[in-house]
Amino acid sequence: MREDFAERRRRRSELLEALYRATDGDVAEFVAVGDLAEPLGIEPGELRRIVGYLEERHWIVVDDHKAGIVRITADGVDRVEAPPEGT
Repeated sequence: MREDFAERRRRRSELLEALYRATDGDVAEFVAVGDLAEPLGIEPGELRRIVGYLEERHWIVVDDHKAGIVRITADGVDRVEAPPEGT
């Protein structure tokens, strides 16, 4: 069960980091999150859960739920740029 939690955290971080890279940390740039998820191997059901989580944490804003258009927030940028825990 612990591995499941670690895997979920890893997948959420991967997607947030992919969004950061795609926008170069620009909080005004929107992208199609499905385009980021596909190369990461994230399936649609998992993607919906991840997007919901990231949105709830205020790390992303969803502009169009149906089309999956999102942008990273300042909190999301801070999250990606934060030093690794324990350092």
